[in-house]
Amino acid sequence: MEQTIINSNGYSVYIGNGVFDTIRSFLLQYEFKEDKIFVLVDENSRKYCLPALMSNVQLLQKVYIIEVPEGEEIKDIETCQRLWQELADHDANRNSILVNLGGGVISDLGGFVASTYKRGIRYLNIPTTLLSMVDASIGGKVGVDMKGLKNQIGLFSNPQVVFVIPEFLDTLPQRQLRAGFAEIIKHSLIYEKHYWDDLSGNIFQDIKNWKELIDWSVEIKNYFVLEDPLDSGFRKVLNFGHTIGHAIESFSLQNDSDSLLHGEAIAIGIICETYLSNKLVKLPKSEMDEIVHYVATSFNHYTLRSGNYDLIIDIMKHDKKNTGGEFNFTLLTSIGNSLINQSCDINLIRESLRFYQNLNC
Repeated sequence: MEQTIINSNGYSVYIGNGVFDTIRSFLLQYEFKEDKIFVLVDENSRKYCLPALMSNVQLLQKVYIIEVPEGEEIKDIETCQRLWQELADHDANRNSILVNLGGGVISDLGGFVASTYKRGIRYLNIPTTLLSMVDASIGGKVGVDMKGLKNQIGLFSNPQVVFVIPEFLDTLPQRQLRAGFAEIIKHSLIYEKHYWDDLSGNIFQDIKNWKELIDWSVEIKNYFVLEDPLDSGFRKVLNFGHTIGHAIESFSLQNDSDSLLHGEAIAIGIICETYLSNKLVKLPKSEMDEIVHYVATSFNHYTLRSGNYDLIIDIMKHDKKNTGGEFNFTLLTSIGNSLINQSCDINLIRESLRFYQNLNC
């Protein structure tokens, strides 16, 4: 498989099953010693991805492995304290590097831990889920949750390098793969319409060439990141689907025993915010119907009870994107075109949640 190299804001993203040689060369180039390399994993990436990494990169065979449980629930300051202590107990210093091997939780958590330990040690990301490959792999945002609210504590910090190995997708259950697909859908909607036309001509179950979708999805996100590294304006386009989506994800984490995955919540957010786009910025109804049908038929329906609408809206009040006490949305004027910094009244948000709940696809 041909290797793709995408240059971002001071680091590169290498995509392809042949990047093991590049990982080895990177570690040798910086002369990292075995006792100064730490690998952060969860129980899934340790079982399914770490063996392939260690067998292909000999330098990683004797490094110290730090394992955390799987899931968004562990992405908090308490886990950070444990990891900082573990790094300190094993003499990690400013010459050390933390290898984050896992999904978005691992890259968010590991990047934050590395960036704050001893005022910052180096880290690299090896994303192992589709979601983390197309989203968390690029952008420089690291952070943790607080009291069930998404990414309330964090900073901008870039990895040294990112290695995307598509063969790791073979280890994923279909639910995880589908969750990552939500971010690919979002990228296709906010950039150029031909990406949406190409993507929506396929149903999820028939997609085989994931590397091609990863390549262009990372390139699309990188386009916005390079224009606006600190998320102060233009990059807000990437927030489409995330204002309502993050709130639904937080609600599910707080209330469901089998909580929604990030991508599943974002899919709901895309549908609701597509509805708002039609109502507020004149997204053509034909395009709204096209988007809603594709997303709704690509994901299982989640039950949103009307009694929970205001609980979700209360969570939205803590969204860091809010300005002047108003909810801040990115909305589509048409497929491939959007407006940032759009406000919306609470009643219309309730209406969008009701619209989702009443779907029958």
